[in-house]
Amino acid sequence: MGRFVRTFAEMTKKDIQEAGGKAANLGELTQAGFNVPPGFCVTSEALFHLIEANGLQTEIDTIVGGFNYEDFGEMDEKTAHIRSLISEAEIPSDLREEISDAIGQLQGTEDPFVAVRSSVAVKDSPISSFPGMMDTYHYLKGEADILEHIRKCWASLWTTRAAMNRYHKGIDHHMGLIAPIVQKMVHSEVAGVLFTANPITSSREEMVIEANWGLGESVVSGKSMNDFFVVVKSPLSLKDKRISKKTLMIDFDEKSGGGRKDMAVAPDKMDAPTLEDAQALELGETGLRIEAVFGFPQDIEWAYETGELYILQSRNIRTLKD
Repeated sequence: MGRFVRTFAEMTKKDIQEAGGKAANLGELTQAGFNVPPGFCVTSEALFHLIEANGLQTEIDTIVGGFNYEDFGEMDEKTAHIRSLISEAEIPSDLREEISDAIGQLQGTEDPFVAVRSSVAVKDSPISSFPGMMDTYHYLKGEADILEHIRKCWASLWTTRAAMNRYHKGIDHHMGLIAPIVQKMVHSEVAGVLFTANPITSSREEMVIEANWGLGESVVSGKSMNDFFVVVKSPLSLKDKRISKKTLMIDFDEKSGGGRKDMAVAPDKMDAPTLEDAQALELGETGLRIEAVFGFPQDIEWAYETGELYILQSRNIRTLKD
């Protein structure tokens, strides 16, 4: 599309350095014909362009040079300062124009809600994800709101937890890359995660599904009690299911007209299964095809809206034993 913006249809898994792991994999899945909600990525070059155009690099380097990793309170203050520099910086006109055009094409005549989420990588490295390290924003609408949260996404490269994570992994801060994703929202009735290998036993012959009502954020964040399904790969079959008493979900904040909020699960849904057996098997079959695309067991985020399955993210499972 341009220097700073690429649609999912224009990316593949090879574009990690430009798009971060999440966006590159969504591009690969889009190219392979999976049902990925449409969206675009503001490439990793964009943040460097913003910093250079606003003359921020020297000040950021000075702050980073004074980091005391043993003083968490001081780290909070200094990383907050860097975040404010980025979130308050003026977006250069060429970058802003590309983002504005991409937003307009994604909105079309409907002006749907979108999510802004981070896609990260490490320069000149195979590292392409830092699960839970960056921020995600749901149910945004309108160019001004989307641009504000793209800024926040850039700034989230400098949360205290992200800076500490790089430090403990021995990654130079200058090597961190972030490429915000803007993607149409899936207003899911049920969502969750699918592992194409059993993360508990490390068995490659089983897949595990965790599901809850509403957005999958409740499952990913560990806030909720979730239904649990085990699917055998061959022959594809449902081996086990455990239906939990679900009390908390995350969904659209109707009162404010945007964003998400934690809410109680309706009494009639607390003990009801989130997935039908056929849906669990559909997830299993889809997981097998996604695993074949990447050639490695996958950690997949998915969502159902009015019975239609959407794929929101896929990455390699990193916790399997040999």
